[in-house]
Amino acid sequence: MIEITSDAIERVGTLLADVPKGAERVFASAMNRGISRVKTQAIKQVKTVYAVNGAALTKATRINITKASTGNLAGFVSFSGVKIPLFKFKVTPTKPGAGKQVRAAVKKGGSGTPFEDAFIAEMKANGHTGVFERTGRKRFPIEEKMGLSAAQMVGNEDIIDGLEKEAQELVNERIIHEMNRILNGYGG
Repeated sequence: MIEITSDAIERVGTLLADVPKGAERVFASAMNRGISRVKTQAIKQVKTVYAVNGAALTKATRINITKASTGNLAGFVSFSGVKIPLFKFKVTPTKPGAGKQVRAAVKKGGSGTPFEDAFIAEMKANGHTGVFERTGRKRFPIEEKMGLSAAQMVGNEDIIDGLEKEAQELVNERIIHEMNRILNGYGG
């Protein structure tokens, strides 16, 4: 959570007392810049921790943003989406029919977890390649193994802590910048 200190509120309020909604404009602009940074940095940080294919991550991720305004200084970023197929992470073998035991690593740096009964297959109907495992009798049915969703990856404590720290620093810098803009006659 990104917070604005009471000292900052008091300081900006005092300096911009004669400017209509000056403090609100400063805080809304600073919060929106912090929200924008969280959006862009979240995906970058996920790719540094997890061994996920970037295109698959982007395709499976929905990011919803609620910007701060002068009437409501709260802003939000939320991540949602479907689970990404395990094949889009670090998997060996990488092609169907290799006859080797399937190993998969969701996080970077690991050699991968072996899957005893899993296999790599390409579906004839749509050409989708994935890691599959039989769930019943011989031949049918099969089930695709899935990795994590974007929300689960962004929810990693290390990623959240890094995002909060970076966004908080940016908001603190932007408060000063936005306040100076208004005091110098820019920004309406």
